[in-house]
Amino acid sequence: MKKWTSIIVDDEPLARLELKRLLKVYDQISIIGESDSVHSAKEIIVEQKPDLVFLDIDLGTKSGFDLLEIIPVNFRVIFVTAFDEFAIRAFKVNALDYLLKPVHPERLKETISRLGNPFVEDVNFLLEPFDKILVTLLKCSRFVTVSSIIYIEAKGDYTQLVTIDGHTGIVHHSIKKWLSRLPSNMFSQVHRSFIVNIDHIKELKKKNKDSFDIYFERTAKKIPVSRNFSKEIKSRFELK
Repeated sequence: MKKWTSIIVDDEPLARLELKRLLKVYDQISIIGESDSVHSAKEIIVEQKPDLVFLDIDLGTKSGFDLLEIIPVNFRVIFVTAFDEFAIRAFKVNALDYLLKPVHPERLKETISRLGNPFVEDVNFLLEPFDKILVTLLKCSRFVTVSSIIYIEAKGDYTQLVTIDGHTGIVHHSIKKWLSRLPSNMFSQVHRSFIVNIDHIKELKKKNKDSFDIYFERTAKKIPVSRNFSKEIKSRFELK
C-alpha cells in the first residue's frame, strides 16, 4: 500500500511525541522525519521530499508560514497549532486542514479521511455533511458545516451560500464546482443559478406542469425550479 510520507514540524518535543502517538493507528501515514525549527524543517523537506507536513505555526523566532515562503510547497500541509486566529491565513496557502491543540482523535480522523489516495493529486476532495468550509462574510471569514447550508446561488465568478444560522457567505466556486464536491444525496441543482439542500426544504409549490417554487424552514427566500431541472425534483419527491 502506498503511504503518505510525512514530517512533523513542531518546536515542542512533547507535542511531536503526542502527534506521533495519535498517528500510529493510521497505516497510510509514514512518519519519515521531524523538526523543531524552520531551518531544520527546510533541510529535511528538501532532502526527504515528503507528501505531507504536519506544521505548527509558532516555531520560536519564526513561524510555519515563514517556512512555506522559502521552499516550494509541493506537499500537502496540515496545520497543528494552539492558535485559532491564523485559520484564514492557513487556508489561503491551501492547507488541507487546521487542527487545534490538543488534537482530538476524532477530529484527526476526519482530517486523515480527507487525504484519500496518495496517488491522486487533486485536493478538491468530495465533501461530507460534517465537513467545514471557509466562507467570506461581510467583515470576516468563518467556517460553516456543509449540512448547515440551505442553498447556494451563483453570483458571477463567485457563489453565495446561506446557512441555517442565518449566515450569508461568499465562496470562489462555480455552481459546477459545487456539484462536483457536494454530497449528491443531500444537494440538488434546481436552476442554473441555484443548488439547494433537500433536507431543508419545507414546501414545494407547483406553478405549472414543469416548474415549482421551493420554500425553506429557516429562510423566507423562494427559489424557482426551472423546467430543465424539474424532472430530478419530481423524482426525488415522487411528484407527478
